[in-house]
Amino acid sequence: MLAGLPVALKGGVDVRQAMRDMRGQDASFNYVGPAGTAILLRDDAMSQRVLPYGLPRLEAMSADKGWDFYTANPGYFTGDANAQYRSAVSLSKRAQETVSAGYLRGDVALFNRRLKLVGGVRLEQTNLEAEGPLSDPPRNFQRDAAGRVLLGANGRPLSITTDALGASRLTYLDRGMQAGKEYLRWFPNLNASFNVRENLIARAAFYTSIGRPDYNQYAGGLTLPEVDNPVATNQRITVNNVAIKPWMAQTTKVRLEYYFEGVGQVAVGAFRRDFENFFASTQSAATPEFLALYNLDPEIYGHYDVATQRNLDGKVRMTGFEAEYKQALTFLPPWARGVQVFANLTALRTTGEAAADFRGYVPRTYNGGVSLSRPKFNLRANWNYQGRRRLEPITGRSLEPGTFNWRQKRLNLDLQGEYYLWRRFAVFANLRNVGVATEDFERAGPSTPPVAQFRSREDYGASWTFGVKGTF
Repeated sequence: MLAGLPVALKGGVDVRQAMRDMRGQDASFNYVGPAGTAILLRDDAMSQRVLPYGLPRLEAMSADKGWDFYTANPGYFTGDANAQYRSAVSLSKRAQETVSAGYLRGDVALFNRRLKLVGGVRLEQTNLEAEGPLSDPPRNFQRDAAGRVLLGANGRPLSITTDALGASRLTYLDRGMQAGKEYLRWFPNLNASFNVRENLIARAAFYTSIGRPDYNQYAGGLTLPEVDNPVATNQRITVNNVAIKPWMAQTTKVRLEYYFEGVGQVAVGAFRRDFENFFASTQSAATPEFLALYNLDPEIYGHYDVATQRNLDGKVRMTGFEAEYKQALTFLPPWARGVQVFANLTALRTTGEAAADFRGYVPRTYNGGVSLSRPKFNLRANWNYQGRRRLEPITGRSLEPGTFNWRQKRLNLDLQGEYYLWRRFAVFANLRNVGVATEDFERAGPSTPPVAQFRSREDYGASWTFGVKGTF
């Protein structure tokens, strides 16, 4: 108690470390053995599938038969050793992120506990270390005893080796790029709830969110220019930006909840979220601070441009409205007891200078369902509707600004049911996408006619599962 008020203070520290260490290789081979092998490697079961739209059966190869054939006859295949080496280096990445945080939280109740306030602040220190592929072409240049590059009659540097694999081993280095980054952020938040009546609660909240760049932003690799090649063109440093800031968002949210007697609730809410520091591609002059992140000498690389990513100056504001309803229909006659219904909707809208860069979100989402529960069985039906959403932009010659890929609206129905034969033994059915809703994709700009917008369709069909289950 503080001055007669119920107050609680909590504090703590949290240290988390995540590491992603990736290696791999993409290898392709050309078959040079005798003809007729495809028939021997065919997967007879998978090759019975009939394709839609009147297409014939698809001939599928058995992975097990293919591997056994390769190990028994390696001389029937040829590969590209240089391509395999470069793919292994490009897929070799390591990134480690350590987040050290401290927080302080306070709880207080006022007006005979009708008003409850919960607030605090969290302080986070993020440290990153990364390794990725390094492409440095001058490592294959011949040099004299003083380190000067030897030039040929055409004015170009003489190569140490012209063998593709040998040159790659000299110039394309496994985890040759090393980078580090650290930043400090603080996150204030405040939540309030007020009991207007016994069954009516008003809520309000303010909080801050963060969107960290993915690990590939730090371990994606570094390509250096040919610094000692006097006739090289398009000289620049290409790298993912370790110094890029995470995007931040500040959210203000209000909500009103009304509870029915028994089991039931209806609620409405709205929120506003302001985003900043979205990511975009850019090309600019290298600065000493930027080069220091990659341990590059400003005397050598300081006059080159850098192709990388940057944070956008513009902001995006997302506003949204949400409503939900759920209730057990206890007022129905006895023969209809056990029925529950629910429904919710979410509507989103984005505005601001960088709104075109905010894509992939679903502007309209509706969910609804009904269930019937009895001692011997239960049935459930759920509907989900997702509105048309904008995906990535499409750019190129003759394309008008504002041309995007789109995912069309979709309505999905799922049915579930269980019937108990005995107390601990039941049969069940789970029917997904009963209406066989498809995923349709479009490409459209401001002037694209509707007849030309359809691009592709993904038809996954319906998934029906039947089974038995028991509790022992």
